[in-house]
Amino acid sequence: MILEKRTEDVACRYGGEELVLILPEAQKINALVIAERIRQKLEEAELEFEGNSFGVTLSGGVAAYPLDAQNIKSLIHAADIALYQAKENGRKRIC
Repeated sequence: MILEKRTEDVACRYGGEELVLILPEAQKINALVIAERIRQKLEEAELEFEGNSFGVTLSGGVAAYPLDAQNIKSLIHAADIALYQAKENGRKRIC
């Protein structure tokens, strides 16, 4: 599974099972498309650990500055709200 990213993009673990993908200067619609591509690639991946095959699914929330929030704390909160919308709407989706 190969996912390419721009040099300026940053992916990091935020906590527990939560990850943050920072896409500087990306429009929200583009971020939604990128997140959906990642979700699909992960779902299609055939993973193996110690001889056992398994799959992974992803639910995600997207928020954009300054459209959805005016500071970092409220931006993360907006993305978290979108994540919970994805989970409430059946999981395996990006909101």
